[in-house]
Amino acid sequence: MLLNNAIKLRLDNIMKEKNIVSKYELSCNSGLNPSSLNDFYRNKIAYPRIDTLYLLCESLGITLEYFFNDPLFNRDNIEVEKDSK
Repeated sequence: MLLNNAIKLRLDNIMKEKNIVSKYELSCNSGLNPSSLNDFYRNKIAYPRIDTLYLLCESLGITLEYFFNDPLFNRDNIEVEKDSK
C-alpha cells in the first residue's frame, strides 16, 4: 500500500473511533484550513507535513506515536511514490 493511502486510511479509522463525521470537522478542530486536508485526500498534495499530522493528532486526542503504531505502517506493507508532489 502506498504510504499516503495508509495515512488516509488511518485517519479515516481514527475518525470513526472518535465519532468525527467529516474531514471538515476534523480540519476545523485542528485549526487547519479545510482545503489542506481535502487537497491531501484528493491527491493534490502527496503527503501531509508532519506539523499538519501533529495538529490532526492533537485534535483527535492522540499522539503521533499512536497514529503510526498500526500494522498499516509496517515496513513490509508500505510503498512510497518516488515522484511525489
